[in-house]
Amino acid sequence: MKHVPLMDKTTYNFITAGDVDSLTYLKIVLNQHNLDYCLLSTWCMAAEDILQVEEWFEVGRIKKVDMYLGEIFPNSYKIEYGMVKDFYKKHPTAGRVAIFRNHSKIYAGCNYREFFFFGIQTSANINTNPRTEQGSITIDKGIFDFYKEYFDGIKSFES
Repeated sequence: MKHVPLMDKTTYNFITAGDVDSLTYLKIVLNQHNLDYCLLSTWCMAAEDILQVEEWFEVGRIKKVDMYLGEIFPNSYKIEYGMVKDFYKKHPTAGRVAIFRNHSKIYAGCNYREFFFFGIQTSANINTNPRTEQGSITIDKGIFDFYKEYFDGIKSFES
């Protein structure tokens, strides 16, 4: 398959027939760019997804990551939430986790040196399911700034 670079000011739209999680969209970006910063927002995610994000951090693919999780996450996904808390305890400069009334499935990130900025919007959580989901990757500083400003303002229930 031919490698096609992600182009600035371009939106790539997708629809799936199931069994695609939202990390798939982030993998498309990471196949071309390491990230200085990434935020992720989800209702739920599985243990293997948390381990994947931690691996990307530890090998330097993502230098800082903020996680924004739904209010159900600490009680409904206790093991996974413990893993997230352990990640930030183990890596205190990695970013932050925020719990709030959240159902959005968003990523936004950048590589400052390459002047690469993106936003991912999808109906898929960070877990695989058999349903049709839609998503888009937009390469644009404006969408990054929009989501970064919004999520920076989130006050966690656990602060």
